[in-house]
Amino acid sequence: MAIKKYVWKFDLEEYLMTKDVLEDYKAILKPIQSLDITDVARAIVEERTEYRVDTLVNTANLIDEKIRQLVCQNNIVKTGTAMFTPAIEGLFLGKTGMVDPAKNKCTVNIIPTAAMRSELDKVTMEFSGTVKESGGARIGLVKDVTTGKTDGTITPGGMIDVTGSKIRCINADGTGIGSLTLLKSTDRSVATSITLFGINDPSRLMFTLPANLEAGTYELTLETYFSTNSTQLKQPRTLVYSIPPRRRRWQQRWWR
Repeated sequence: MAIKKYVWKFDLEEYLMTKDVLEDYKAILKPIQSLDITDVARAIVEERTEYRVDTLVNTANLIDEKIRQLVCQNNIVKTGTAMFTPAIEGLFLGKTGMVDPAKNKCTVNIIPTAAMRSELDKVTMEFSGTVKESGGARIGLVKDVTTGKTDGTITPGGMIDVTGSKIRCINADGTGIGSLTLLKSTDRSVATSITLFGINDPSRLMFTLPANLEAGTYELTLETYFSTNSTQLKQPRTLVYSIPPRRRRWQQRWWR
């Protein structure tokens, strides 16, 4: 059964790699489900009852295996969906053709065929209405290790365990520990700067508070260039957690 129209629903997520543009977002697709070759075979059988699922799956697996072998024999293979072209990555220094395993890799370029591009022309995009702020970065929970509490109260001289997403604290060049400070909520002056982490991971931070920290209300301010383990942001992301004066819980805000 030919499908005349497709709809791809997407969320918006802030794009933080552009330095001077503050209002640009990228689309994050919301796939309906993840399918394998058995699911594809079942979909065919629902339309073409003369075929068996196991027969289609076995045939497809044989074809896939042969495509992999033929491509690795340095052949270009074209199916109805894509063209597989062998390639070698990396540059060579001089004319000796000396292979550097760290730079030169065997790879495969996969290019959609005209039939695939024609099917893509039938796709329309639909915004879901959801905007994901901070590139998915967030602080999920702040725990006072001394008391075990997560209500926002902290113990001077005690250890703090922070969990979340994309919270590794690093500098622009990917080194160091970035900037993590406690600001006084009254005047936003710096009460203390954290200079040593017990744990500094993308999803977890652990550090010790100074013993002479005065009683009061503070904002935990995290500034980092971390995006992924292989990519740094061009401008820092700042996450701020505060303890409201009359509510003993942490509350998240976000600034560029």
